[in-house]
Amino acid sequence: MYRFLVHVRHPAYRLVVKADAPFPEGTSASEWQISRSRRADDVNREIREAIERDGYSLFRIGLSLSEIPS
Repeated sequence: MYRFLVHVRHPAYRLVVKADAPFPEGTSASEWQISRSRRADDVNREIREAIERDGYSLFRIGLSLSEIPS
């Protein structure tokens, strides 16, 4: 299972972690609110790979097209 979390003060930021893994270093569980849990087959491959590599996946909702590097 994977937990999808929303940052408490900055709700555009989303964190995804394995449900049974320790919380990522550099932040704390009190800064995040769980929004949903999903089975591995319901999580994009790229997100699962980032979690295997880094221990988490972090992204931001509401990016504009102008923020994509040229």
